[in-house]
Amino acid sequence: MHKQGTVAMNGGFGLGGPSSAFGVRGVTKRIGAVCRQLPAHGDRLLDVGCGDGAHTVELAEGYVRVDAIDIEPEGLDALSARVAGTRLENRVGVHKMSVDALAFDANTFDRVTAFEVIEHLDDLEGALTEIHRVLRPGGALSLTASNRWFPFETHGVLWGGRRRSALTAPFLPWVRPLHERMSDARSFTSQELGRLLRGCGLRVRAIDYLMPPFDRRPETLRTVSDRLEGTPLRVFGAAMVLTAVKPGL
Repeated sequence: MHKQGTVAMNGGFGLGGPSSAFGVRGVTKRIGAVCRQLPAHGDRLLDVGCGDGAHTVELAEGYVRVDAIDIEPEGLDALSARVAGTRLENRVGVHKMSVDALAFDANTFDRVTAFEVIEHLDDLEGALTEIHRVLRPGGALSLTASNRWFPFETHGVLWGGRRRSALTAPFLPWVRPLHERMSDARSFTSQELGRLLRGCGLRVRAIDYLMPPFDRRPETLRTVSDRLEGTPLRVFGAAMVLTAVKPGL
C-alpha cells in the first residue's frame, strides 16, 4: 500500500508546485520549522526520501557532508543535476536506497530529515529502527508528516477507482476506517507518532504544526493560513513537524 522512501505528492488539493512536491512556500515553511526546532548545522546529514532535492540543498549549507536517498531515479537525477557544477557537488552524495535498509554504518549522522515520507512507508517501524541505528548518540531525526486532525486528505481521495480532490470527502482523516480504505497514505496524531518514535528508542524534543502553503491560491488565503499558525488552531494544520533525539552524550 505505501511506497518506501519517496516524497509525498499533495495530489487532489492543490498544495503542490512546480519546483517540488510541496511548492516553494511549502519547502520554505518546512525548512523553517525544523530549523526552529533545532538549528541545521553539524558534520553529517541524511535526507530520507529526498525527491528532487529541494529540501536537501536548503539544508546542505549547514553540514560538512550530506547524503540524500530515495528509491525513485527521476528525483535522484534531478537532485544530481541541481548540485552539478555548484559548491555542493562534492558535498552531497546521491543514493538509490530504501530507508529500511540503510547502507551506512551505525552512529554516522548528526541529523536525519524526512519530509512527508513516513506516511508512505510499508515498514515504518523498520525504517525508524534503521534511522535510530545510523544516528549518532545525541543526534536528531526531524520529520514532517500528515496530521490526522487536518480535515482533508492532502494526497487525494481514492474513490471509484480514481484519485479525486480531497474536497470530495471532507473530514475523511477523522474517520480512520474510511481513511484507510480511501487513501494510500497514513496520517498521524502527535500521540501516535510519539509512541512510534519512543518505541524505536527516540525521545521527542519538539512538535509543531503547519497550515497549507497555498502556493497557487489567492494571497489573502495564504495570509490567513500563515496567521493561523500563530494560534491554537494550528493543531489542525495539514502537516505535523517533529524532532526527536537519540539519547546519548
